[in-house]
Amino acid sequence: MDKNPVFQTFSLTKSYKGFKAVDAVSMNIYEGDVYGFVGENGAGKTTLIRLACGLIHETSGEYALFGVLNTSKEIVNEQKKLAAIVESVAVNRGMSALDNLRLQAKIAGIEKSDEELNKLIDEVGLDHKAIEKKKAGSFSLGMRQRLGLAIALLSDPKFILLDEPMNGLDPQGFVDMRETILRLNKLGVTFLISSHILSELDKICTRVGFLSHGKLLTELSIDELHDKTRRKISIRVKDADDVSEKLVKNFDIKESKVEGENIIIYDALDINEVMAFLVSKKIKVEGISSSEETIEDFYRELMNGEVKQ
Repeated sequence: MDKNPVFQTFSLTKSYKGFKAVDAVSMNIYEGDVYGFVGENGAGKTTLIRLACGLIHETSGEYALFGVLNTSKEIVNEQKKLAAIVESVAVNRGMSALDNLRLQAKIAGIEKSDEELNKLIDEVGLDHKAIEKKKAGSFSLGMRQRLGLAIALLSDPKFILLDEPMNGLDPQGFVDMRETILRLNKLGVTFLISSHILSELDKICTRVGFLSHGKLLTELSIDELHDKTRRKISIRVKDADDVSEKLVKNFDIKESKVEGENIIIYDALDINEVMAFLVSKKIKVEGISSSEETIEDFYRELMNGEVKQ
């Protein structure tokens, strides 16, 4: 891996009264990544983001930002390079987008001209001229999410952490947020995005980490993930075990399983050839279908311990 590490954890653990919200997580995010952090509600995603931001302290283990360990005095300088939106977007609904940015810049002690602030508004996909007289309270959820992103950009961060940024968005909101993240990523911003909406993460992420009950189950590049989501043929027949043996032998199938009267084959076989073979053997087929295994299928199997690492 030639890219420089942006965020790494080393057996990072956070416990609350004996309960491990984050359990010995070792993960790696590199410069230029859009890292998707996937897990069910309560998996520990928000806790880990809070640890990365220094909002809470670890019980054990360590983490590093831009190669500097959190135990070093220099970590304070590295934390200035990150920004985060945790759980909800903090905007004043009674103010315009520009006034929100002015207020947040003042609070943070950041000096930026109105021209620079309007440029930030445009950078996240909001037209500053079109919305200059509108209050944030009249914005759609997606617009408020993007305004929150503009606020996060005030400090010119190199690393942005977004906690469930797709929550509650309509289809157009998904598209707008996705395009905004990709646009900023091309400008050199690295992202950690927690979500349980796998279909959306698949469209923007370079790498994905799967978290469950505080443990990191695996992390993969998006190409590796796609390799693990396979084409699947489902066949419903009587005597499924016997028919499965015939199919495996004839087509040299490497992976299949029998579930009741269903044979599941993981292979890029031609469904017509499979059907022709079954007919030639006078096997009555009650149902046959071909589908691509989704990332959701992979995640479910990973959660159930069915995925071979």
